[in-house]
Amino acid sequence: MQQIARVIIHPEDPNQVYVAALGHPYGPNETRGVYKTNDGGETWDKVLYIDQKTGATQVEFDPSDPNIVFASLWDHREGPWENAAFSGPNSGLYRSKDGGSSWTPLTNGLPDASDGLGRIGIGIAPSNPQIIYATVDAKVRGGIYKSEDGGASWKLINTDYRLWGR
Repeated sequence: MQQIARVIIHPEDPNQVYVAALGHPYGPNETRGVYKTNDGGETWDKVLYIDQKTGATQVEFDPSDPNIVFASLWDHREGPWENAAFSGPNSGLYRSKDGGSSWTPLTNGLPDASDGLGRIGIGIAPSNPQIIYATVDAKVRGGIYKSEDGGASWKLINTDYRLWGR
């Protein structure tokens, strides 16, 4: 599987684990996406997958409800000839409200493929999980975003490249 970006364990059921798999960085491969196990790692299901070029960089539980799961996907490839310049059209932020069985893209207010969307990182406020901050790498409209409704909509709050740039 090569690169694992994040592992999270259900707060009440240690047999339930999610993995954000970036996959092999130098070429297309089937190992990218979000995986879940319900039996402590004996078996794994790929629960969020776009294509061979799009890997998962983050997966997080909503602190108030572990059935709500967020995942960041990044359509990206590394190579010495590319200088980390390739980001494809399938990057995005997703939310599942049913423990990873189905996923919805979160797009309201965030940059998209036409803006050169790249990697997204999120932080959920433990004191109020309706508040989520995101670092959004995009050629246009990149910056720090804030959601006050659990990720349904987003507002750009800071464009200082030093805060969000790779």
